[in-house]
Amino acid sequence: MITSLTNEKVKAWMKLYQKKYRLDAYLILDEESIFAAKTYNCLKTLIYVGEKPFDFNEAFAVSEEVMLKLSKGKKLSFIGIGQKQEGILPLDATRILMLDGLQDPLNIGKILNLAMAFGFDALVAGDDCADLYHEKSVVLAKTALYKIPFIRTDLLKAVDDFKAKGFKVYATGLHQNNCRLSDLNLKDKLAIILGNEGSGVSEDLMAASDGILKIDMCNMDSLNVAMAGAITMYNLQDD
Repeated sequence: MITSLTNEKVKAWMKLYQKKYRLDAYLILDEESIFAAKTYNCLKTLIYVGEKPFDFNEAFAVSEEVMLKLSKGKKLSFIGIGQKQEGILPLDATRILMLDGLQDPLNIGKILNLAMAFGFDALVAGDDCADLYHEKSVVLAKTALYKIPFIRTDLLKAVDDFKAKGFKVYATGLHQNNCRLSDLNLKDKLAIILGNEGSGVSEDLMAASDGILKIDMCNMDSLNVAMAGAITMYNLQDD
């Protein structure tokens, strides 16, 4: 059993709270997400207090004091270390979600989960987005983290690539809207861009898009980005 707060493994695990150390591994602080990682062969390490919750080769018993440190004060009985996967966009994709500059990992986790719920095939994040493997994002993404391909790349280049593959690319925005969700042809291959929580989709990406989508609302002029994404994806499900 590991009881020392200065144990080398404990120090290495704590570093995973920092993005620069999440090169190929990340923390999982939610039981459902741990079981999802195990199911999809992405659980690298199990760390537990007391009785081992399930059989796993790379497992370490720790004291309650160590667990409190690793969980930052949460009273958890076990946590996990996940193994990152290489994201590959499916060749038959017809629905892709693109994230431009989102900074809240909670929003990214929610959106990934919603993408799975509404049948989107992949998620593409810009280089300036928050990390999908932030512990808060992982908890909200749950199974979607292992079922929805996810890549990080330059979005302007991605827009050009998607257009070359026959996709119609639409940004979402409050201003300069030139189409509604109901105007889109659901038979088309569609890539939808959601923008930063404060400033929205960048001007360059708007200019590169085939159109700017508007969500019709009464008595409001903006929505949380995850809510806007949910409404958009629900209406664009490929029947």
